[in-house]
Amino acid sequence: MFCKFSKIIINKLIIYFFIINYVLATEVKMTNLTLIVDDNDKYAQNLKAYLDSIGIVTERARNAKEGYEMYQSKKYHTIITDVTMETQTSGLCFARKVYLEGFSGQIIIATTGFDVPGVMFLGKYLLPFFAGVSWMIPKKPLKQGIVEFHPTYITTRSFPY
Repeated sequence: MFCKFSKIIINKLIIYFFIINYVLATEVKMTNLTLIVDDNDKYAQNLKAYLDSIGIVTERARNAKEGYEMYQSKKYHTIITDVTMETQTSGLCFARKVYLEGFSGQIIIATTGFDVPGVMFLGKYLLPFFAGVSWMIPKKPLKQGIVEFHPTYITTRSFPY
């Protein structure tokens, strides 16, 4: 009787072990998921190519509204958004909205505005306060396929991934 009971317990423990490992493996895969929100194909493709090359899984939204819908349906590690898009909702408003909702991942802003002298310096201090931004990507180098991450004052790491 005891032997039969212990076999049942051991079998259940083995099943639970595999279930827990599967769940943990799935969560690890999801934690590296990055949402790119940009209406410009060239910038979005350059970001995607770079992130793919370092093993980051990406999904893309073509505007802030679509990005917000995707954000609500999945758990993302990082959101990279353009500031200005052709649609009515700006990327900055989108970033602020997810920040105020308590998004636990990191928010990265990409914009051509960072190429203007002084904007990156001001953004380093203002964007974290306004929208929880931890990194900034200037678009001038991005247009050429070069991704540069510039930290804001809330960043404690040397690289976002």
